[in-house]
Amino acid sequence: MSAYVGAGLVLVSLGLYAAITRRNLLQLIIGLELMARGVTLVIILAGMAQQSLAVAQAMVITAILIETVTVAIALSLVVAAYQHNNSLSTESLRRLRG
Repeated sequence: MSAYVGAGLVLVSLGLYAAITRRNLLQLIIGLELMARGVTLVIILAGMAQQSLAVAQAMVITAILIETVTVAIALSLVVAAYQHNNSLSTESLRRLRG
């Protein structure tokens, strides 16, 4: 079980690294997805350790639903930003005024 916890922590740390260092909007969203997958893995493992797997599964399903809506909105904003700037760089978004 400790290998799974390690895998969850690796996913969270890789996602955090990608979210902090990447300048591409799609790579940023992928980093956030990696973090979310790591957190869901750790939630399932915590539920197994506490002998309440049903509660952990309900929490993970709720988190996945919320995450899906969040990613759909984020991707629609990325498409709008690309149509406006012809770039997926975060630097081009910082130059916007208005």
